[in-house]
Formats: sequence, structure tokens, C-alpha cells
Amino acid sequence: MRHALYRRASVGGFTLIELMIAVAVIGVLALIAYPSFQDVVRKSRRADAVAGLNQLQQLQERVRGQQPSYADSVASMPGPPTGMSPERHYMLAVNAASATGYRMTATASASSPQYADTKCRGLRVEMAGGTISYSSLNAAGDLDTANANGCWKR
Repeated sequence: MRHALYRRASVGGFTLIELMIAVAVIGVLALIAYPSFQDVVRKSRRADAVAGLNQLQQLQERVRGQQPSYADSVASMPGPPTGMSPERHYMLAVNAASATGYRMTATASASSPQYADTKCRGLRVEMAGGTISYSSLNAAGDLDTANANGCWKR
């Protein structure tokens, strides 16, 4: 028969070490998951640039239907052009325009979280002779035709 002094009372709960291990595991998971989450959010915000460029393309076709060449700036387009994408993550610009085509770019605003999207900081659409092509600009502002399909996923 055991003596009452040797009996150990069972107490429910966690020890400090168990709690520290759980916090460490949660921290490691957060370090792994957060960058992936940010990347997904950046990709979803690229739709803002696509929407802005689509609006400009429609306005360009309206302009071309009424005059002999495309508009050479956002300000010269009909309606109240703001030069910003609908969600205001991108600045929109007409880089070149002629009677047969145009080149327009949506560039991430420095005040937007999209500015951290270094692979696809800018999206470009170009129409030349009835053919539309898509490309992207990296953080340095260089044309990145190799990564354009990654930036222009639809």
C-alpha cells in the first residue's frame, strides 16, 4: 500500500515548454505561409491593371472611330479619365499612338502595395496593325516579354 504523500495529483493543462513549442510551430508556419499569401494577393491585384487597360482600349477604339488616329494621352480621351486604374493601384499612360496602333502601360503606383510586385510592376498592351500583344515591365522598368504570360494570366 502506498502512502498518501507519494500520490501525485493529476492536473490538467499545458506546461510552459509545451506552450513554447506550440508558439514556435505557429511562428514557423506563419513565416512560410505569409510570403505565399502576399504573392497571391499581388497576383489578384494585377486584375486592377488589366481592368484599367481594358477601359483604355475601349476608349481608344471610340476615339479612333471618330478621328483619324488613336489618342496620344489619357487626358485626350473622352469621359473623365483619371490616369489611375479602378482600384487605384496602377497609373495608366498612353506611351505611343498613331493612326494604326497604340502602346499603353499600367505601372504600379509607389504608394500602392503593388509596388512590391517586382516581377510585374508594370503591364503593357500594344496594338499594331490590328494585332494586340501583351508584355510586362520588371522593377527596373525593363520590358520582360519572357514573364508576360505570368503577369497577364486571365
